[in-house]
Amino acid sequence: MADELGLPLEYQKLPEYFDAHNTNDNTEVINRIIEKILREHKVEIVLDLTCGTGSQVFHLKKRGYKVIGADFSPALLDIARKKALKEKIDVRFIDGDMRTLKVGHFDAVITIFNAVGHLTKPDFEIAMKNIHVNLKDGGIYVFDIFNLEAMTDSVVNDFAMDVRSTVDDAQIHAVQTSSLDRETGRLTSYDHLTIQKGSEPPKEYKSNFSLQVYTAKELREMLARNGFETVYQYGFDGEKFVEDKTLSILTVARKQ
Repeated sequence: MADELGLPLEYQKLPEYFDAHNTNDNTEVINRIIEKILREHKVEIVLDLTCGTGSQVFHLKKRGYKVIGADFSPALLDIARKKALKEKIDVRFIDGDMRTLKVGHFDAVITIFNAVGHLTKPDFEIAMKNIHVNLKDGGIYVFDIFNLEAMTDSVVNDFAMDVRSTVDDAQIHAVQTSSLDRETGRLTSYDHLTIQKGSEPPKEYKSNFSLQVYTAKELREMLARNGFETVYQYGFDGEKFVEDKTLSILTVARKQ
């Protein structure tokens, strides 16, 4: 999906460690905020086009929503399906790309946790057109992405990560640094993972990938070009959006 921008190691080679690095306290916060937005718009049927291992799908399903999850990563979907089986949750997961997958007509489509940042700008517009097709008239599209105007040098430096964690019998040491090209709006992260399983020699993995980030105005203009009206823009925590302060933009747009 993102050949030009690259992808994190957890997508490329190490899907079994995806949840360890992508599920945290913020996950439940954003899940509750998404649910609040969907409830306010009387949403019943949801398509998560970038569901990963299913965090939003399971949260919404357990609260009575009809949900389908889709992702371009078969490995992540395999984990999601195993979770559903283990928890005895009847939910459908589909292999597919947000730019092309057509599943039906939904009250809402969601793509959460900077998922759209893995697309180039032209590809995001293609995805918007496809999301438009998957929505009922008046349906809403909910997504988040980093806010370019708030990304000072200090903020980018704060993205640096040096984390140790344990998954089953594996000890993981993850180091990440980032840089931002303000002209292109691309945030590039450099990953170095060391993984030691039991008494085996440690293995090292290195990669880099970029996220396309946007200003709030840029997103509104793109949405308008592709058949959407921007309803409102929040911070990722659901608080009031401040143009040059709020780090992530949570956007709600309506199909026109």
